Amino acid sequence: MIDNRFYTSITLSLVILASALSGCFGDDDDDSKPGWQWPAKEDYGCNINESSGLICEPYGYFESTPILTLDNPLDDSIWFLTQDGIITKFSGDSTVNHLNNSSSELVGDLSQIVSRCHNEQGLLGMTFTEEYATNGRILLVYTENKTCEDAKDSNVVLAHATVTDDKINMDTIEVLIEVKKLNRNHNGGNVLSIGNNQYIWSIGDGGGSYDPYDNGQNKSSALGTIQLVNYVNGEIIPPENDSTNKSTTLHYGLRNPFRMDVDPSGNLWIADVGQLCYEEVNMVPVLQSSNFGWSEREGFHDLSSEECYENMSAENLEFTNPIIEYSHEFHCSIIGGFWMDWGPEVLRDGYIYGDFCSGMVWKISNTDGTWTTQEIGALGTMIVGFGKGINGELLVFSWPGQVFQLNGI
Repeated sequence: MIDNRFYTSITLSLVILASALSGCFGDDDDDSKPGWQWPAKEDYGCNINESSGLICEPYGYFESTPILTLDNPLDDSIWFLTQDGIITKFSGDSTVNHLNNSSSELVGDLSQIVSRCHNEQGLLGMTFTEEYATNGRILLVYTENKTCEDAKDSNVVLAHATVTDDKINMDTIEVLIEVKKLNRNHNGGNVLSIGNNQYIWSIGDGGGSYDPYDNGQNKSSALGTIQLVNYVNGEIIPPENDSTNKSTTLHYGLRNPFRMDVDPSGNLWIADVGQLCYEEVNMVPVLQSSNFGWSEREGFHDLSSEECYENMSAENLEFTNPIIEYSHEFHCSIIGGFWMDWGPEVLRDGYIYGDFCSGMVWKISNTDGTWTTQEIGALGTMIVGFGKGINGELLVFSWPGQVFQLNGI
């Protein structure tokens, strides 16, 4: 059972370290917001109160921050992605010591082409294409490798590559779409297949505090959006009647949609990182184009650069409200997870998400037609993501590189 004094000390220390950041993945290193700093990469371990019905155990460790796992569609292996650009395949028996007891092989090393000038940069996303079994193509999202001398060289790209015998052919990596940015942060980076050779790609608002370039409400900009991409046989098919763009703005009014997921009913779940006061989760049918309000609003509230307040924003049919929000009182930055139709029974039939600073995990589920939030518990570690293990374990990624698993008791 977790010692509440331990959780309190961890939470307070992280909140103090991040007291001025107001959304840990929020402000650029060039930002002049006083007192901002990232907390140190400390290994706090992982634990959770037994009343949650879960236990948190070690699963593995990486030298860089883990960001994503993917099920290989051709066998029972999983691919682990780390932010420094390394992709590793794990397979075999993982029932003892897990990754340490599994066979592994390097799939690809993209470290020479991805930028790591900022904590939010690097390899950000990947998906197997629908045609992977026949042509071995994958889609990748990363920040380009630049000199780090100027934040204005921090573009984020969607690229493709060909995999042969579980090895990425580095000569086949080709940039398909490049989105120019003026800050190093707010890169988004999730790319998902939604069927019919369509893919969605999340992109942050371009970085800096309070959307300084007004990208959030500019539907003509790819920044602060989720783009719809048609990709067939190695080529992007431009939208109909639009020869100037390679993708379509599907959703906009987002700040930094780092992670998203689609549930079996076709609903898109988006965890969007807040600025000053509130973090939010949005949920809409995946193809129902929506404006989520940034930077006019944060959560259910009109945006203010001066203070946090409780009054709700006026009803505005132009904006789609989030399904939930939570404040920065003891938290700082939302980390999106999965719609759970697998994993521990206590987490199924709901959307899970966490918070970077507090290590708290929540579940959103539908009870009698109403979406409600259930507090699962505090893990005591800096959560940067969730994944799926070799045997279907629910994995939790910690910023320093540890991977933990949440199992039912």
